[in-house]
Amino acid sequence: MIERWARASLEVWLSRFPAVLLRGARQVGKSTLAQQMVSKRWPAAYRTLDDRTFLDAALNDPQGVVEGLSTPVVLDEVQRAPEVLLGIKREIDRDRASGRYLLTGSANLLTMQSVRETLAGRIAVHDLHPFALAEKLGLPLAPHWQALWKSRDAKSVAARLPSMGRIDRRAIGEFILSGGYPSPALEPNPSVRRQWFDSYRQTYLERDLREITHVAHLPEFNRLLTAIALRTGQILNIADVARDLGIPLTTVRRYLYWLETTFQIFLLQPYFSNRGKRLVKTPKVYMEDTGLACYLSAATEWSDLEAQGRAGALVESWVAGELRKRIALSTEPLQLFYWRTHGGQEVDFLIERGPEVIAIEVKWGQRIDGRARAGLNALSELLKDKLKLSLILYGGSETIVLDAKTLLVPLRRFFC
Repeated sequence: MIERWARASLEVWLSRFPAVLLRGARQVGKSTLAQQMVSKRWPAAYRTLDDRTFLDAALNDPQGVVEGLSTPVVLDEVQRAPEVLLGIKREIDRDRASGRYLLTGSANLLTMQSVRETLAGRIAVHDLHPFALAEKLGLPLAPHWQALWKSRDAKSVAARLPSMGRIDRRAIGEFILSGGYPSPALEPNPSVRRQWFDSYRQTYLERDLREITHVAHLPEFNRLLTAIALRTGQILNIADVARDLGIPLTTVRRYLYWLETTFQIFLLQPYFSNRGKRLVKTPKVYMEDTGLACYLSAATEWSDLEAQGRAGALVESWVAGELRKRIALSTEPLQLFYWRTHGGQEVDFLIERGPEVIAIEVKWGQRIDGRARAGLNALSELLKDKLKLSLILYGGSETIVLDAKTLLVPLRRFFC
């Protein structure tokens, strides 16, 4: 059993809040992690709304079901009967002891206004993502991640990075193809992984999505899902997607909302300030899992991605996911953006902490030329002292300090 990085955070939240919501895509490992939390220190019962009898009871009498639960309790798949949350609110108002409820959900319940109002101030929320590469390998969360903000310059960051040798460039490609959902990530047979993804898509479309959203046109929605997989890492032009698929613009917007709500995609917002150049203000779209993106685009080998001209986009999507997984575990408020001007100058990722920014450019190539720094240099001119550090993450093997604020780092060293 692989230890999830999120476990330590959940232990903290359960010690401080009466309820904790663990949310994420279906099959990402929420139920397994929630059951692992049960121990002598937190002797919770476990109930799941996947149990048809229990679900029917919760739908017919949500208040009665909640009153009948002994706490502490794990309540799994709560999105199937969100009405129980009102009963949980009443129970928490009666007794605000910490660690009473651990809830899991595969839909973003906090997008519903009534649920937000019900849970406000009573619950801590933690997002569970697919495996990070280092997490799959059984490695701890590397301390150099938090040290980025404490380091004086690029040289001191380089000194804190882990040693090389844990994985190679090929291993990164294999992880991108398999993705981070536990079952396919741990499955060595590509054909078995493909069968898993086929079943995942079918179940997601025919049960989970219909149950939550009542989407009527599943083939239409399925085509949109594939179209987004082919566009992962790109600026999202909704009008182009609607035209290519022959689907009304309003329908595409609604479907994208449900893809985001069910944690299949995420939108990365652009970073802009009041100073300087005109900037692009449209989000980029990313698939939550690169393995699912590869499956949907019929890429079973790395050569398939190269033939499609999409290897760079999938590497960027993988890095986006790796950054989000670490941000979700940070004890500090961090925000992730991208930056692009209308003139085409771009930086893949910006991580903002208060007044400081760290810029990250991603290159899959094993050698880097001066063009890799063009966007970083333009951003440095714009942000000046606000830009604390610039990193170029690439497919090579050498770590090089390029100047006082700029560091060239192998992807395999930074993320493992």
